Amino acid sequence: MPHISHGESTRQKILLTALELYAQKGLEGVSLRTISAESGTRNSAAAHYHFGNRLGVIEAVLTMITDHLRPQFEAGIVAVEASPSPTLREVVRATLLPYLSLLSDHNDWGPSALRFMAHLHADNTRDIMRLLNRHFRLEIERIEAQLHRVLPEIPRNSLRVRLAFTFVNLIHGAAEIDLLANTPFGNIRPDDATLFNHFVDYVEGGLAFRSRRS
Repeated sequence: MPHISHGESTRQKILLTALELYAQKGLEGVSLRTISAESGTRNSAAAHYHFGNRLGVIEAVLTMITDHLRPQFEAGIVAVEASPSPTLREVVRATLLPYLSLLSDHNDWGPSALRFMAHLHADNTRDIMRLLNRHFRLEIERIEAQLHRVLPEIPRNSLRVRLAFTFVNLIHGAAEIDLLANTPFGNIRPDDATLFNHFVDYVEGGLAFRSRRS
């Protein structure tokens, strides 16, 4: 087992603390001083020392999440790219699975990661949008290329708008998935596998819909 230095351990505690606080309170409701105090460090400026400023902490948290997601995304999208004739369902599954797996992942911060990302998507400041685009642009371009490959009849700009809708629904829906346990219909939350298939059905239908507009 590799040795983890005190500095690395402190940095990781700060990241996990920041993730939980941002997930609970949003991006604007958490100060660097609060993150340092809640992480248990003695230095009230520890978050500033390790990450520089608020945006540095947010980017480090996002990097931790994307580093965790990337191997699963790569495995799925590479298989689709290598297939001579992938199906739309295969593209959708490769897109959704890394994010929805956070709901039942082996780590205990997956649900908080989804809520944190929901706050990121809701924050339309230029810095946050630039941060999101920098971290996700290449992945989104690869997904869009495969969608265009399997849905060549859908105008490309329409496909891109639908893909944007997909990610909004994916991130915010997954972040608030427990609301399915308390709906006007009662508790309609299925097991994770059934839930995943329902969402794949939903996204697949929306992406492939042929507009009847004249």
